[in-house]
Amino acid sequence: MTVSFSDQLLALARPNLAWVCEQLDLFDSLVPAGVVSFDRDEPSVTRSGITLRAHVVGTYALDGTWMWAWANESYRDSAIAARSLELRELGERAGVPELTEPMPDLNHFPDPRLAADHLLLMCMGLLDARGAVICAVNERGRLFMVVDDPAVPRAEPRAARLATALRNGAAMLPGPALKPVKGWFARHGVEPEYGPGRVEGALDGGDRVVVRLEGEEVTGVEVTGADGGAPRCGAGPEQRLEGARLSPGAPHRVFPRPLLGVAAREIALSVLRTRAMVRYAGEHLDFDGRPPVWDEEAGELRFPGGGLKGRRLGSYDAEAGWFLWAPGTEDVRDRLREAAGLGPADAGGLPELSGERLDLTVYGPREAVAVALARTAANVAGHTFTSLGNDFFAVTDERLSDTGPVDLDGAVTDLRGGASWLHGLVEQETRDDTMRTLARSYFERLGLQVWHYGQPDFLSGVTGLYEVRVYFAPDGTITHVEPGMLMGAGR
Repeated sequence: MTVSFSDQLLALARPNLAWVCEQLDLFDSLVPAGVVSFDRDEPSVTRSGITLRAHVVGTYALDGTWMWAWANESYRDSAIAARSLELRELGERAGVPELTEPMPDLNHFPDPRLAADHLLLMCMGLLDARGAVICAVNERGRLFMVVDDPAVPRAEPRAARLATALRNGAAMLPGPALKPVKGWFARHGVEPEYGPGRVEGALDGGDRVVVRLEGEEVTGVEVTGADGGAPRCGAGPEQRLEGARLSPGAPHRVFPRPLLGVAAREIALSVLRTRAMVRYAGEHLDFDGRPPVWDEEAGELRFPGGGLKGRRLGSYDAEAGWFLWAPGTEDVRDRLREAAGLGPADAGGLPELSGERLDLTVYGPREAVAVALARTAANVAGHTFTSLGNDFFAVTDERLSDTGPVDLDGAVTDLRGGASWLHGLVEQETRDDTMRTLARSYFERLGLQVWHYGQPDFLSGVTGLYEVRVYFAPDGTITHVEPGMLMGAGR
């Protein structure tokens, strides 16, 4: 049996799906993908330097659950959660369980992450919104927003856009294709005509749209002019934003691609080295869970039973928005430049390695930028990264050279941790390559065989009769990591 949302939610949402696809296509063309930030009090979202009124409807966590903004302590008392309350009220009136449960569990779907994306589009339709935005937050968690700013125009019919929207709207969720097709015609004020396996109608201006249906599928869409020739709507000028606020000071810089490639190769192994340091301190230095103390004069991290040699690496302040390399780290930064294949002239254009105070406010996830820089540099230099509050250290003690035998459960921790730090730093067009590089490099460095039999869904690191699988979403995001028997059933 097909797993889906409740009949009550589908009945409400399906008529909206085709025009939601059409509207979102327009929105994404007007507000291109880029660095995203939001203001909970205004409320608004800024993407690619364009600020629009927007509201949080929910968040998605790694455990496969969705939490409505009205139930989330981080948002429920702020203006940015107001429209999620409308959804709860709608759910109470119509008896829709997904809209009234504080935290719907999406794990019964084959792909919980995709189900969350679909839930956002249903919210966009139910709230008659003009766009939707997904923000990366708290490691690999995601925050979902609807845009209701009048600066975003309502989508006018365009031949290519409407054909794609009608197909995708019918295919998104199970059920008869007629519902979203009728909803699309109603949205554009068209009284449709029905015939065997088709729905058709005339748009303003005389263009005629014919949609052919077969069960749950739109099998064809034809758009012609009133005289049977080229449609007028295909020749119209593209719509534009009207009165949107430009925000040149909003976060706009992404992690530089040359350094991102190095971070992808190093960061999961850096997490492994940090774990190995903690294990060593527990076994040999009486580490009891309390943070060690940095002894500046001795150059050591002091544990109850002794110290580990190290050096200052840098410090940051996420609230004030800056990162600063520690004095004397030129050699570490030079190693990072070399690993990125950068010469002196190339590196001059990277403020991330200049040694000057780095302004983190121009980036999206500030802490992730600071940590990725410091972790990657420490690992490239052959050191172990650790932190005490906002201060970063490279532990140089030679006793930490051995990370121990391959531990499949530990590998899950390392891969998840590395992916969490990089998730918010990766642009859409480089995410798939970056995250697959992260998994592949980690396996290769540990001497595991890299198997591709599960591509594109997952990569495997194989040792003997066991493997670690790293699962990827269609956009390349690492969604799940698990150990198990080689070529077992998996998730």
